[in-house]
Amino acid sequence: MKVSVVIPNNGRDISATRQVIGRMADVELIEIDLGRERSIQRNIGISQAKGKYIFILDSDQVPTRYLIEECVAIMDDNPRCVGVYIPEIIIGDDWFSKLRNFERQFYTGTCIDCVRFVRADNCPAFDELQNGTEDSDFDLRIRGQKLVSSNPLYHFDNIEIGEYFRKKNYYAKSLRRFSERNPNAKILNFWYRCVQVYIENGKWKKLLRHPIAALMLVGLLIIRGIIYVKR
Repeated sequence: MKVSVVIPNNGRDISATRQVIGRMADVELIEIDLGRERSIQRNIGISQAKGKYIFILDSDQVPTRYLIEECVAIMDDNPRCVGVYIPEIIIGDDWFSKLRNFERQFYTGTCIDCVRFVRADNCPAFDELQNGTEDSDFDLRIRGQKLVSSNPLYHFDNIEIGEYFRKKNYYAKSLRRFSERNPNAKILNFWYRCVQVYIENGKWKKLLRHPIAALMLVGLLIIRGIIYVKR
């Protein structure tokens, strides 16, 4: 088996992902739908995986047609590569989805991102005591060369703004544990997290091209920052 795709689920229809994966040989789909926290279900899937590579996918994400093939090629051609970052496109017609998609494009391949495609023999378990911050913790424990795919995945979460902030409030409960485990993590640096990641490597040009979205992004960061500080 070449690739094991692990999906923690909670009753969501993943037929679109099944259709994409069904076209490929030597790829197994491991769906864990036990109504438990995401990290627990991911770890169950990882323990069952038989592939040389493991692809961690959420139930509201769908890989594009050639994504898995590209990730395999990246890993096969680069023996020192330990994981692949995958660009993510948040799908939605409402203004909030478009704002979140605008924000997400600044994070690809940074410490705010998380490798989703890794070697099975170098795939740690997720910390089951974290919710929301476990992806960053997972990424920090996979050390070595990390590359970025050109093919993206689609994210269909369809979340409204009120639910979004409720989730952030819930995830912020894990910040203390994350910071205790990773006290020197770059993602905890205020300047990097709230300023530098948006302007480094010429990304500031995107802010200038979309000034209204940039101002809305500042407002989103302020509200999210208040939630984190309170926690």
